[in-house]
Amino acid sequence: MEDIHRRALTESITFLKDNLFVKGVLDHLVEENIITFDLKQLINFAVTDGDKVSELVCMLPKRGPRAFDAMLKSLRATSQEHVAIHLEQKAVEIKENQDAKTQKFVHQWLQDNIDLSNDAAGQCTMVNFESLLDAVNMALNASDHLTESVTATDLKMMLGKAFQLSEIAMNQSPLPFVMKGNLQIHQQVAVSESPTTSPDVKHLPKLMKDWSVANVCLWLEKIGMDGDVCKQFIQHKISGKALKLMDKADFIEMGLILGDRVVIIKERDKYLKEERDEYLKDSSCLNQESASEAMASASVKLDFTSVEDSECISLKSERDGINPPQPLKHEIGSRQFASLCSDDISSNAQYFCEPVAEKDSCVEHHMDSANSCDSLQNQEENKTSQTDVSENIPSSSAPNAEDSNDKSEGLISDSVSETVETGQTSSSKAIEESLITKFKEPSEILRPFGYQLGFEFEYKKDAKLSCVETRSGGNLLQPIHRFVMPALDSPEGMKELANEAIAFASACLNDRANATIHFGIVPEVSSGFTVHGQIMGLHLKKNWEQYEKFLNKAFAYGFSELEIVQNCISSPMFIRVASGDSSNESLEYVIEIDVKPKYEYSQNKEFFIKLKGEKDDAEAIFRIINGDVCRLQQPQIDFYRQELDKLAKERKKQEDKAARKNCIPRDHLCEKFINLLCDGDTKFQGDQYRILVLNKPDETVDFESFKETFDFLADIEWKAIFDFDADAKVCRFLQERDYMMKIAMSDDFSPHSKYNLQKIDRLKQTHEDIRNSLNPTWIFVNGYAQNNEQKLDPINWKMEKSDGFKEAVRFFSRQIPQRRALVVFLLLSEDTKVVIEATEEFLTSFPNQWLCISENESIGNPWLQELERRNCMERGIERSVFGMPWKHVQEAIAHIVTPRRMDCCELPTSTGTFIVLPKKVMNKFLDLEILSSFECDSSPITSNIQELNIHEVKEKEMFFRGNGVSWWNFWFQDQVCSRDILHHLKKDVKESFDDDDDVGKVILRHQPGAGGTTTAKHLLWELRKEYRCGIVQSINEGQTAQQIINLYQYEDNRPTKPVLLLLDNPDEEKANLLVAELSEMAKSLTRKGGDQAKCVCIFLICLRRTEVGTDPRRLVLQHQLSPVERKWFLDMDKQLLAKYKQAPDRFMDPKLLISFNILKENFNKEFIQRTVRSFLDNISDKKELRLLKYISLVNSFDLECRSLPTSAFDGIMIDNPWSKRTLRRGRHAYASRWETHLSSEFRVLVNEASKPSMGYIHALKVINPLLSKEILLCLRDAGSSRIPVSEIALEFYKCADIFYAPSKARDDLLEISKDILKKRGRLPNGRPETYFAPLIQTIVNEEIPEKASAVLEIGIQLTSDPFIAQQMARLFIKFQNWPEAIKYATMAIEQKPDNSFLWDTFGRIYERQLLEQYDKLVAGTNLLKVENSASIIDIALKGMEMFRKVQETNDREKTLATNQAGFFGELQMVVCLLDCLTYFFPSKDELRHFILEAQYMPEDYAALQNIDGNNYADKLKQLNRRVQTAVNRLEDELLQLREEAIDEFGRNHIKNQSDSLICLKENLNSYFGEDGDSVPEVLKEWEKCEFRRRRIFRLAGFNLRSIFDLRHKKDGMDILKRIRDIAKLNIGSDQVNVDDYQTLISANLALASLDSEYRSNFSEYEDMLLWTKKLYELRDTSFVSHLEPYLFFVMFNWPRENMRKQLVNPRVIEDAIRNWKDAYYKKYPKQRGEGKPFRKKDTTMFFLANGSNMESIYSYFARNGRPLENYWRLPSTMAKLQRLCGTLNQDGCEVKIQLQYGQGNKSSISIPTSFPIRERTMWNKQVYFVIGFSWIGPKAFDITLDDPRTVLQTSRDGSPPRNFLGKEFHRTSKVVEVTEEHFRQELENFDKKLQRIKDLKERKNRSLNLTHEENQLLQEEDKIQKEKDRFIQIRRKKMESRIPEF
Repeated sequence: MEDIHRRALTESITFLKDNLFVKGVLDHLVEENIITFDLKQLINFAVTDGDKVSELVCMLPKRGPRAFDAMLKSLRATSQEHVAIHLEQKAVEIKENQDAKTQKFVHQWLQDNIDLSNDAAGQCTMVNFESLLDAVNMALNASDHLTESVTATDLKMMLGKAFQLSEIAMNQSPLPFVMKGNLQIHQQVAVSESPTTSPDVKHLPKLMKDWSVANVCLWLEKIGMDGDVCKQFIQHKISGKALKLMDKADFIEMGLILGDRVVIIKERDKYLKEERDEYLKDSSCLNQESASEAMASASVKLDFTSVEDSECISLKSERDGINPPQPLKHEIGSRQFASLCSDDISSNAQYFCEPVAEKDSCVEHHMDSANSCDSLQNQEENKTSQTDVSENIPSSSAPNAEDSNDKSEGLISDSVSETVETGQTSSSKAIEESLITKFKEPSEILRPFGYQLGFEFEYKKDAKLSCVETRSGGNLLQPIHRFVMPALDSPEGMKELANEAIAFASACLNDRANATIHFGIVPEVSSGFTVHGQIMGLHLKKNWEQYEKFLNKAFAYGFSELEIVQNCISSPMFIRVASGDSSNESLEYVIEIDVKPKYEYSQNKEFFIKLKGEKDDAEAIFRIINGDVCRLQQPQIDFYRQELDKLAKERKKQEDKAARKNCIPRDHLCEKFINLLCDGDTKFQGDQYRILVLNKPDETVDFESFKETFDFLADIEWKAIFDFDADAKVCRFLQERDYMMKIAMSDDFSPHSKYNLQKIDRLKQTHEDIRNSLNPTWIFVNGYAQNNEQKLDPINWKMEKSDGFKEAVRFFSRQIPQRRALVVFLLLSEDTKVVIEATEEFLTSFPNQWLCISENESIGNPWLQELERRNCMERGIERSVFGMPWKHVQEAIAHIVTPRRMDCCELPTSTGTFIVLPKKVMNKFLDLEILSSFECDSSPITSNIQELNIHEVKEKEMFFRGNGVSWWNFWFQDQVCSRDILHHLKKDVKESFDDDDDVGKVILRHQPGAGGTTTAKHLLWELRKEYRCGIVQSINEGQTAQQIINLYQYEDNRPTKPVLLLLDNPDEEKANLLVAELSEMAKSLTRKGGDQAKCVCIFLICLRRTEVGTDPRRLVLQHQLSPVERKWFLDMDKQLLAKYKQAPDRFMDPKLLISFNILKENFNKEFIQRTVRSFLDNISDKKELRLLKYISLVNSFDLECRSLPTSAFDGIMIDNPWSKRTLRRGRHAYASRWETHLSSEFRVLVNEASKPSMGYIHALKVINPLLSKEILLCLRDAGSSRIPVSEIALEFYKCADIFYAPSKARDDLLEISKDILKKRGRLPNGRPETYFAPLIQTIVNEEIPEKASAVLEIGIQLTSDPFIAQQMARLFIKFQNWPEAIKYATMAIEQKPDNSFLWDTFGRIYERQLLEQYDKLVAGTNLLKVENSASIIDIALKGMEMFRKVQETNDREKTLATNQAGFFGELQMVVCLLDCLTYFFPSKDELRHFILEAQYMPEDYAALQNIDGNNYADKLKQLNRRVQTAVNRLEDELLQLREEAIDEFGRNHIKNQSDSLICLKENLNSYFGEDGDSVPEVLKEWEKCEFRRRRIFRLAGFNLRSIFDLRHKKDGMDILKRIRDIAKLNIGSDQVNVDDYQTLISANLALASLDSEYRSNFSEYEDMLLWTKKLYELRDTSFVSHLEPYLFFVMFNWPRENMRKQLVNPRVIEDAIRNWKDAYYKKYPKQRGEGKPFRKKDTTMFFLANGSNMESIYSYFARNGRPLENYWRLPSTMAKLQRLCGTLNQDGCEVKIQLQYGQGNKSSISIPTSFPIRERTMWNKQVYFVIGFSWIGPKAFDITLDDPRTVLQTSRDGSPPRNFLGKEFHRTSKVVEVTEEHFRQELENFDKKLQRIKDLKERKNRSLNLTHEENQLLQEEDKIQKEKDRFIQIRRKKMESRIPEF
């Protein structure tokens, strides 16, 4: 598929998810042969329609060129025309953008670099610029390797092609031009004619492999193909080289029809036959003499010491009678030279680094002897051999000494030539002798053959190798070694590098001999001042990757059998040469290439090569003959072909012999195993995902054998383990070794299994559990004996188990980034039948990403052969390691990974001793990282001083660079600065231990990068021997809290100290959930003797905030060091610098320790800017800069500063990242693992770390949050003008290469990317820091709203996140684009209709619309007609409807957060609506009269009864009920329920709600309340009662909270008495209702709690009993839901001591309690279900007290306005409470008590305990308790076995418990609210002043005199107008802020 079509699909993926119906399309694609039936099934296996679309989009680009057109056809066939049109338009848009961008770049580049003037061109005619542009464009279109991205290098290359195409296509001579400046360009020579004589193809190159795409098209036209066929070849960029390699399947994939395929294949084969026949004909014309001359002039000299290799397959002149080619013999001592005349390689600039002049050059090839012990014998044999050979060379070809000297000119240095001819001077001899003495003994060894080394391996400068150029006779597996010292600083040196490598590799391949060529090691023939085998190294002018690319392209050019050669020739290895001189900063390398002609690839093949620059430009074949690399002529080629079969068989024989006899060294198997396991490296680096597959072990293997051989399984991080052993032997072994895992069955992954069918969400939960787990999943694929599931035979397994297994494999294939997996098959026995059936699924899901290991070939080979027979794989032996003992495997892995740390973990106890926490037990604390009291002390490294010193340096440098602090940093003592705040933090933590809270909280707020987390860990470190300390790593509902309880109780019968745990920047809702769960569990804990645990856990909470405030009561850490702290960093800097100067090879330059330096410079912004710019200037790689741009963008705006998964960026860092050819294993694996070779400058700025994600994955993050924005700013300023943030954001979110392939890494990045579009930070007061997420807010502030909407729009398309759509709606609300706001709010709700916050946003649209209307009314002056208010009323009613939706959805949501915005929003809409209506009614009293009196309907307002079918009048008259309902719910919930919050945000949030309610009530009272107590006498009785109720509503309200709050007011007592008296009047009326009884009882209770005298003298108690009964009976008549009727009825009628009269039977009370509970859950549906973590706590205001009448009811009151949660625990309170006795039931949750009434009658009733009693010794026993009346019913508190009335209680100290965060807020703030009436009055005063000024101006214009005061008033006009405007703005802001932020 074309790239344009692929991009059209990927960039439309969000559209396709929303609009594409997949099912019908798949059937058509199957019919069109685009996908197979199996692929269709694979797509249908996806769970959701969106996933099916993703699978299809991922699959289509791989299904051939017809896939896109077939897709369009299928869409139209299934009535999805709109989708087809969208894809076509998207493709056209991409093509146009791509062409326009390319044309613009080409046009500008040619103008800047080409001079077409006559003088410049040296021509008589001037060439038109457009002609040149057309020619270059033709060259670009014909290029077979350029894509959409065109660079200047590409254009320079294309200019040469423009000459050729201009002559071929336009029939004109090459275009005359010159390059401006110093630019060089190569002009390609004219092509020669083809072997055929047809005039139609005269312009084609001779060899098909040299054809370009344009040449192929010319040939296709010649053989009769039409334009459509040519177009397909151009689309697929089929060059001649590709045409030669294509087979039938390739043509089918291209989409060619049968007839065209037959013709093309036939004509191609015919052409190739003619080409070969002509070449052989030309070669056969050479005679023996010319052949000898050719060989003499173009031979490659290799001198082998041993020529007695009788087993070596070589040409024997004596035996065959053929004169073999011989090297030139130079008479320079006994040394021999030969030269290979190479052609100019600059004519193929695309393969080499730089163009060079066309000039013949010679390349020296040197090979010498090595076996010094046989040197004399070898010299004699060499002389004899050379003499014999020279006799067979004609005299004409034998060079004399003079010719030799001429030809050797340039090959050796002048000093050497002079030495040879005139003899060495004495000084030269002395120097040479000293060097020879120095290097007499070897001091270095070569890299083992075939061993891929990492960067830690290096050679020593000037060291001598123990091995020199040698080759053992006959053994083709023993490698040849070849030393070369090319001069890379010249074009000739680059040519020498390439041609040496190509010729040597060809010779070794044809000889079937292993070999290595070493560039940078002194050969035998060298300067007199160097020694043979001396390591010199090559100085690389460019990055080593460019040289690697150069050599790879050279091999690609030189060899025609490239794919086979790639498997036999290693990638160049660059081994660093270490210099002992520390001042030498230059880097030198030895370049090594291994040649390994494996039989499975070489077989009977011939390896021809092409050396550019030769006159005939023909391919040649080379061999090693008598120590030389020689070119074979035709007679020798014929002879070689005769011997080739024998030579190949010999190679195979030796390979088989080595395999059978185990002659292959174990280190070779080990090397292969490590290479496959480590992506071609020697250790695990980068991001890797490994899956283990096990079959059943042999029966003879026991536990001890496992221990000796399979411990390594626990040392490797596996993402999953598929176990085919039902007995679980390996699993049980690892469990015994404390290996943590999650066990699952394969059926758990099948949507059709009985487990998943029973519970709908179970499969989804399984997937999420695995995705978020830090431990691997152990999956039993074929039974699990522990679950009574026996293993099945292959047939039954396929029928019963295979579906679940396949789903499991496919699940992991979707989670693992493409090409990054490795499936490791461990074959432990011959029981492989089921494994074979399952292997195909692994190979399909993870192609070429597997490794098979077996100790015995008898196990591995049958498995391999069966899979190859089934066509599941090819050449599987490459990826298999058979015959390597398990012990050796274990030893090999021990060198790759560090074995798991087995340090002992010890915990403190309450007695001061320490206990050991076993590893098996510690593994159960999955969510906690436990800090041992003796952390690091028991590590093995502490016993080795040398290793410890190295480790100390490493840990310090990692921490100072910006990595997170480790426990080792504290252990080494001087590596962490003790911050000043640490003392205060420790003090607050210890004070929290003494609180009465079950769960304590200490909060440290810190700015990002200020060191908050480090300081918190420092505190844990200092307290680790006193308290059990740890870190909460993850929070899981129900699990984490239980783990904390288990840690608290472990092996300590009487724990007296709480656990101290760090919560580092936790998710607010999850943290609140954890605190709530832990509090409930803590309440159930009791110590022996029944005394409750005081405090179970203290959470040390680190909150990362941009703004931390300056409140001295808070613990904050800002970007500011104290003088003491600054001095510590300066002193440390001096130490680091001194150590670096002393030993720079051991210590890092302090300048590179960026994080340390930021603190040292006290967060100086200028320092950060300088640092960032200095490093960015040295990063030249475009990919790295792009990656850094994206990382800095995300890190800058991510509030949590999270690490980003590395593999998510594969798409931008690897070319064709998801191609099957882009392998991360074996050959080229290192290059594909881009994260392992990032530049050093990049690594200074960006940290590499592990990120929790399905285990741990490799991740990247800017080292310090302060650097992120500075890096982004520098990258934005890189061009001539600053790049807008929106442009970078759009580029990132549109990058299909990042978000293309689904995986867990992509999902993690996507989650972070979503958050930066929607999450907002919080200010210290709990309010949002900004109106939008920081990224969107930045764009809005710096650019225009349209840019912000564009970023959000692409975010919506990419993520389909309803909350991003919500942000888009909020953006349009902000800028008053109501239709768009409604559009996106509707979109969000359609995706998530049960989310109250989304409905709230919808309501805000109408709220802001109403405020807009209000502003217009304020600006107007005329009184409007009532009927004109319909539009405003309609907006308000729609808004109220939306806010009622918020109320409904909030009650259904199962979340801890409560969204009360629905009630506040509805009240705000009412207030704003009534404020607006005051501009339509004559007066406010008239408006009140209209809305409060149902029957009042004057003619002027009658129109409201029917406007477009809506009765607005009726709806306005119903507002009073809605207001009472909403106000009652808000006040009740604030009183009756309470919630925990980790931050004071919770307390501020409640305070904000309370303040907002006060403001709203003040405004509502002005409309729905009455200002005076006096009731007009003209009113009817029911009207008088309503008037009094409105008066009470104005004074307080009807519910308990509003009345009890009056106790805190200055005149509260008087107001309460007035309310009591007013309510009494209604009680005496026949129009009494529920509100009257409730108000009167509440007022009496409030007065009794305030005044003890009032309480003791209260004479109406019996009336109160009657009132409570009446209230209870009338409870259902109220339209508002109240719980007070139940509370008052049960509390006042509860049987108690000294009760004078019992009016109610206990059975009635029992029924009332039951009804009470039902009413509670009806009012608060979220609270249903005891023990649910999202439940709030119901408050308890009243307790049953000693005494009678009103004194028997106790309610706590604090004069400071701060009620306490557990005030009943105070000794002063306990003495007042009445003690009852009863029996605690068996589960500790209820107490049964006997109620006595009447004439000694008794009745039993059960009430719940305030918290479950877990102490079993108390169950079923008589207990003593007090009764508290909560809002859900009576509860038993303070339960004890002994009667406190007889036992002195001394456990309480009488002081109020210290409430660190406060469960309630101080009622000290004063809220001032301006009502509409006051606002209008003030506005009228301003208008009067302005009107008077206007009148005075008129008087002044009439020349009337003004007084001094009047003149002053004129001067104040601007001031008064500004004050008016400001007053209106303040009013508007107050109206907007009435709804608190949720």
